[in-house]
Amino acid sequence: MKYFPVVLALLVSLASAATLKNSQGSDEISIPVFVQTLNQLQRGPPLPPSTKRANVETRWFNQSLDNFDDTNKDVWDQVSAITSGLWVDIAKEHNGSLVYTEHRFFGESIPITPLSTKNLKYQSVEQALADVVNVIKVLKEEDKYKDSKVVISGCSYSASMAVWFKLLYPDVIVGSWASSAPLDAIVDFSDFMEVVGRAYRQLGGDYCYDLIDNATSYYEDLFQTGQGAKAKKLLNLCDSFDENNERDQWQIFSSIANIFAGIAQYQKPENYDLAQYCSVLRSFDDDDASALSQFVQWRLGKPECVNTRYQGTVDYYKWSKNNYDGSGLGWFYQTCRQFGWFQSSENKNHPFGSTFPATLYTDTCHDVFGSQYTSAKIEEYIQATNKKYGGKHPAVENVYMTHGGLDGWSRVGSDSATIIPQASHCSDSGSISPTDSAALRAAKERLIELVREWLA
Repeated sequence: MKYFPVVLALLVSLASAATLKNSQGSDEISIPVFVQTLNQLQRGPPLPPSTKRANVETRWFNQSLDNFDDTNKDVWDQVSAITSGLWVDIAKEHNGSLVYTEHRFFGESIPITPLSTKNLKYQSVEQALADVVNVIKVLKEEDKYKDSKVVISGCSYSASMAVWFKLLYPDVIVGSWASSAPLDAIVDFSDFMEVVGRAYRQLGGDYCYDLIDNATSYYEDLFQTGQGAKAKKLLNLCDSFDENNERDQWQIFSSIANIFAGIAQYQKPENYDLAQYCSVLRSFDDDDASALSQFVQWRLGKPECVNTRYQGTVDYYKWSKNNYDGSGLGWFYQTCRQFGWFQSSENKNHPFGSTFPATLYTDTCHDVFGSQYTSAKIEEYIQATNKKYGGKHPAVENVYMTHGGLDGWSRVGSDSATIIPQASHCSDSGSISPTDSAALRAAKERLIELVREWLA
């Protein structure tokens, strides 16, 4: 029998440049720093270099716009691709085929335009999971796959999908691997930055943590004591930034925290990544506040000025409804409608200050997607997600879940997940390597054993 492992993952197309052109190819728009840092924080893990040539076929699948409305006959095409890493090694052992599916509204798989609030109702995890069911169904109609068993996997949000797929469609697959799956939907995700801070303290050193803490406190104090103009100059913020606007202040501190979190999210302890970044941070200046400002600008590509203000972010998201910006708008809609996971400063045990509440995100949801997105309604949406999927305790079998011990997302992961000390987000996606820690290697080997059992 030929087995059929399926890699269920996002093919993310996030904008890395600081500007984008509109759909007609003109009139460049500057991407606000807040959006840039969110995109970096929500990107997928870097793909490991491939040393082997693979026979890769790109296929388009005809999908329903609404998988749950038989009266809606609208369809669209979805593309798939192939990645590399541990799952490739497992597929090779079992003479299996890999299918890497692209999530609707991300990459090339755009089912409907414009991306208005009305049309984004088709952007949900339920619709995306049903798309995958359809891909499996179509493939199993072919002689090559008709008797195959299916295992799925995912990393980050697609890992959440791998868990929820087994919950909603337990008979379609025999098992799931979920690496770093956020499961517990929450509006105010204040614990995230605490874990990020711990990563910098453990792997960068107390001096690094304290540098960030001191610099952040300095800038906060400037704003709070009526010296916002000085902070604006030192941080090289653009003229449009209003130092007296509370939401603009929220955005700059959130953006700074996101920059550090984005670095920590895919750090590899064996490479001493955070220690090296902390050395770079210190090297910019002996003054903590100046060092942090220069580091932030360096990470942003040394812009003429740092473009971050609340209304600029709202305007950008509204612009991108008619001018596709990658997965940014579609994902932000899902966080407003289903997940939350708004990383705030409410938890005080981190070095990023106390001036970016979850309200920054919920206000943006309201101003971008409409008056129905009140704080109360967003909370209702998020609780509905937990009620449907079980939060940290999904009622599933044959699902292997892992988390890095220094991954902020582990705070909304399963209590029964295997924890890999010092590891970060999706740390076990690569092939087994001599540089793997004993715990990381053990986690990978456990997955290999489980897949053998599921496919037996």
